Amino acid sequence: MGDAVSNKMLVAGARGIVGRSVIKHFAALPGWEVVGLSRGDPDFDEVIEWRNVDLRDIESCRSVLKELSDITHICYSAVFEKPNLTKSWSEADHARINVNMLRNLLENVSKNSPKIKHITLMQGTKAYGGHLGPFKMPAREDDPRSMGPNFYYDQMDWLIDYQKSKAWTWTIFRPQLVCGVAARSPLNIMAAVGVFAAISRERGVPLRFPGGVERVGEATDARIIAQAIEWAGSNKIADNQIYNVTNGDVYIWHHVWPKVAELFGMDHGSPQPMSLNRLMPENSEIWTRVVKKYSLRNYSLGDLVPSWQFADYIFGYGQRPNPHHMSNIKIRQHGFQECTDTEHMMIDLLKEMQKLGIIPF
Repeated sequence: MGDAVSNKMLVAGARGIVGRSVIKHFAALPGWEVVGLSRGDPDFDEVIEWRNVDLRDIESCRSVLKELSDITHICYSAVFEKPNLTKSWSEADHARINVNMLRNLLENVSKNSPKIKHITLMQGTKAYGGHLGPFKMPAREDDPRSMGPNFYYDQMDWLIDYQKSKAWTWTIFRPQLVCGVAARSPLNIMAAVGVFAAISRERGVPLRFPGGVERVGEATDARIIAQAIEWAGSNKIADNQIYNVTNGDVYIWHHVWPKVAELFGMDHGSPQPMSLNRLMPENSEIWTRVVKKYSLRNYSLGDLVPSWQFADYIFGYGQRPNPHHMSNIKIRQHGFQECTDTEHMMIDLLKEMQKLGIIPF
């Protein structure tokens, strides 16, 4: 006989980097069921309950979410991004749309699921003004806010106010650069790394780091986030708390690049700063050739990397050194100890994407 189901996780943003990892993690746990929410259909192997919904559309939410009556946990990892991406992070309508999405979800689900226990909300370094420039390091959860608009602040304020008189609790996680496997995510740096390497190899050029000068960064494995969500939902100490969560080490892209070149069996060249946002869309035909040559999944270049602007931002193209460091002391003192080697994680994720037929061996 199977394990009795006692918890049901609703994942908003189910096709994203965090959402996919959360689904894979919780779908494998005994006593759990998972429901995925996204505008598009699932594109992964886990068989779960699924709902297509546009969280920006209140009528869509009312119609679709009324069917959910037994949700106990919610992972909110959905996000609306505008085409201008990094610039839009400081725009008022970007903040307003993202707050409305959270409201549309929670107000409708809570009407029909009276047994909600815990809600997880994803944030990041924009909570410390990381999108505006250097911030105080190491960033701590109780640091003062930076100048808005900032949808993280607005979502958090709304969530705290909405929680009043409710029985459920919340936990907010602030990871650094989130790494995982996903398609059609504008914030998936690992897809950008894999595609850039594959196109470089196909063109017969060495793998050159396209970003700026060396700087120290931090990252977070999406699989660690999934573990942290499980921990927060079952430990009272995490109720109504904010936590930074990262892999526990640091990395420098210039040290990662030779390992990526080795994985793809290609030469590694000296860095050559270039705007991937300008250059890579012009390589869409090369990528189509790669897909056919290696019988890959039929993702276009735009499917896998909707925004090369994010890659330019993360690689530091045209930027002064701008390291971002967050303190992980609070979450470790509260009992969550998971960590991983970031360079190993990046190569491991690229290998997983190869096995899935997303990028070539």
